[in-house]
Amino acid sequence: MLALGPAERFLIALVFRRPGVAGVAKQIPWTIGPVAGAVYSFTAIRRLPMRSAFTRRSRLVVTVLACLATAASLAAAAAPLRPNLRGRIMILEYHRFGPKNHRWVRAYSSFDHDLQTLEAQGYRPITLRAYTSGHFATPRGTTPVVITFDDGSNNQVKFNRQGKLAPDCALAHWLAFSRRHPDFPFRGVFFVNPGPGGDSAFAQPRWSAAKLRMIVRLGGEIGNHTLTHANLGRVSRQAVEREIALGQYFIQRALPGYQIVSFALPYGVYPKPRSLAWQGDWASAGFGRRLPAQIRWHYRSVVKVGASPAPSPYVAGFSPHFLPRIQVFDPNIGRWLRYFQLHPGRRFVSDGEEHAVDSVPAHAPRRRR
Repeated sequence: MLALGPAERFLIALVFRRPGVAGVAKQIPWTIGPVAGAVYSFTAIRRLPMRSAFTRRSRLVVTVLACLATAASLAAAAAPLRPNLRGRIMILEYHRFGPKNHRWVRAYSSFDHDLQTLEAQGYRPITLRAYTSGHFATPRGTTPVVITFDDGSNNQVKFNRQGKLAPDCALAHWLAFSRRHPDFPFRGVFFVNPGPGGDSAFAQPRWSAAKLRMIVRLGGEIGNHTLTHANLGRVSRQAVEREIALGQYFIQRALPGYQIVSFALPYGVYPKPRSLAWQGDWASAGFGRRLPAQIRWHYRSVVKVGASPAPSPYVAGFSPHFLPRIQVFDPNIGRWLRYFQLHPGRRFVSDGEEHAVDSVPAHAPRRRR
């Protein structure tokens, strides 16, 4: 569903500048589709008293604009997108979930709507592992999207008393959606903080390891987010190494043999030096006999907190250690979806095949005249 564009809003605003009609303009939900928005506007104007010929003309103008907006929207939706391996890819960032939207909380109903909108607009989910390796091939004409979840809250993945997935969590909502829309499978990326005891992920210590195993089994990915969500720019180098190393250790203790390739910066802050975010080691002497003597990490990707789409991994010069993300809250997510509708040439569009990382020149060759 497309929103009314600036030109459409400007034309209708000219109508609504008249006395008695301006109040209606403030009530119009501009973020809904052009058909619904125009119908809403027309219905609101009909309720006004017929005191002048202007009100009658307003009905006609809004109706005509509705037809134009609808035709443009349907034409844009029907036009197939040409493959564009140089386009940008959205890495979406969620945190907590609940009944209502807040700055760091996404309502379950809004999350359902996010999935519906993404699927309808031709986006298909992939993991961060697939994105950074280039090993993905969404259907021709579609756009990959990476959906990440930070901090491991219990409303992301929640179990009931019997150890089964509860319906009131983000994972359950996505699985229910994918059953109705098989072309949008679960490929979520969860960045977790295991906590000092290693069982704090998703706030249900009894089921922490089982949840991690479930995510991987269903096709998702687990990434490191440090042990306790420490601000890596405000602690010593030794503390940085301990936070990253122990975060990795406890994840792999629950997932033996699992290779962690992704790291999310707490608060989006890099350590000093920045390279510690993707490569380093830590000697565990004095921190317990059960720990290995040395813990090493080498991450393919590092993601930040914001605030724009990420580059194509196929384009030469791809730098996976500084990947931006898009925080999902209103109106931020709608703004970026609208951006790619208005600028489809800046959106990554798959040709249905896999390609090697850094295999596409940064600039398209000029055509000879």
